[in-house]
Amino acid sequence: MTLNRRLHLVSAALLLLTYWAAWAASLLPLSLLISRILKGQLGRESGQFMLKHFSAGFVLLLKFLRVVECEYVGFDRLRVQNGPMILAPNHPALWDAVLVMAEADRVACVFKASLMSNPLLYCGFTAAGFIPNEPSHKMMRQCIDLLRGGERILFFPEGTRTRPEHGVINPLAGGLAVIAKNSGAPVWPIYIQTSGTYLSKGWPIWRLPEDKIRIRLTVGQPVHYSQGSTPQAFLDELRAGYIAVGCGVLAA
Repeated sequence: MTLNRRLHLVSAALLLLTYWAAWAASLLPLSLLISRILKGQLGRESGQFMLKHFSAGFVLLLKFLRVVECEYVGFDRLRVQNGPMILAPNHPALWDAVLVMAEADRVACVFKASLMSNPLLYCGFTAAGFIPNEPSHKMMRQCIDLLRGGERILFFPEGTRTRPEHGVINPLAGGLAVIAKNSGAPVWPIYIQTSGTYLSKGWPIWRLPEDKIRIRLTVGQPVHYSQGSTPQAFLDELRAGYIAVGCGVLAA
């Protein structure tokens, strides 16, 4: 990596951190206050609206700083859908949730419970009605209740970032099958393809990428939990779709 490239990426990282901290210290606490006043679904949607615009601004900044080149395919189909849905992206890199939330409307994300202790995330996650992944039985119940109420959730079915030993995608979490079966909501897979392994599992956050990262996010066809199916058959069908598309690896 050239010295100019390294200096550019360090400067970009500092600017991105400043953007994140400024939102966390000002507008995200305000969104928490508004969500508490409005309460219920309307309160959650106000928090989700704020996080969507935070995420969209973050992605625009990534593009402006020439860190990523990001393409969205098929997200217009989600905007015209009514009723509950489960958005289910694969998870090749650390920033996947932000990339999806920048383009998707009104989603409550299932996230790693330990992140709630992060002061930069707490207000925004709470305002938007995000759901900690532990304990798992409580997480599944909350997801089912939101979906039965007509809301949307963002659920990473791999459970964690893709591990290299599993190929393009990890085995899928059984909790997704339970949620889909008991809510009746369709699962809309989102296929994330990337040109490199930056911010993948095991990548140190301080290690900078050699080149600009190219990312494509594509909305697939919805998958329903069919009557008479089994959780494993449902997950196998869903996972086969990710593999067929070649998620995780963007063709040159």
